[in-house]
Amino acid sequence: MVKTLGPGGQRLAQRELGWCRDTIRKGMHELESGIRCEDNFAARGRKRAEYHLPNLLSDLEMIVASQSQTDSTFETNRLYTRLSTAYVRRQLIQQKDYTNEGLPTEETIRVKLNELGYQLRSVTKSRPKKIPQTDAIFSKLNEVRVASDTSKTTLRLSLDAKATINIGAFCRGGKSRVNVKAYDHDFTPTATVTPFGIFLPQSNESFY
Repeated sequence: MVKTLGPGGQRLAQRELGWCRDTIRKGMHELESGIRCEDNFAARGRKRAEYHLPNLLSDLEMIVASQSQTDSTFETNRLYTRLSTAYVRRQLIQQKDYTNEGLPTEETIRVKLNELGYQLRSVTKSRPKKIPQTDAIFSKLNEVRVASDTSKTTLRLSLDAKATINIGAFCRGGKSRVNVKAYDHDFTPTATVTPFGIFLPQSNESFY
């Protein structure tokens, strides 16, 4: 249609039909060349930090590797480090000759550490100790669970209690449409309550 309109056809189609001039130009080019143009969406937006700093990831690993350890329970493949992102950023400047202006923010460095598999947590000195009776205890517990689930006169439940709450006219950081007078300390509560929930594994029901 645009080609039929001749000179000024692109502007006319934009004004009357609301078509984008860039899209019209791409379509005209496809008609003339016979080649379909594919948009390179992946090349848009900001580049990743390692695109501008090719050695950033390897330098991060070099600094953090000596101050990290694997999961002490061996349940995951994650690595844990006790170094803060602020400290890691300072070490990049001191050891690797980066500049403060050239480095990304602490939040970006934290994201890069997570992508490398590191997570901030205190490093434990050793694996948790396991007493010789542990396997026997859990084996007996499994037997009791199976017996209770197959028994018609036994109901197995799980009870979980939360922290005790003081009852009174105390301020808990909530919001109200009207002014409400409340105490900012809970030294003398009128009562206390312990919230808890009950879970029935067999029927997958919860009660609060």
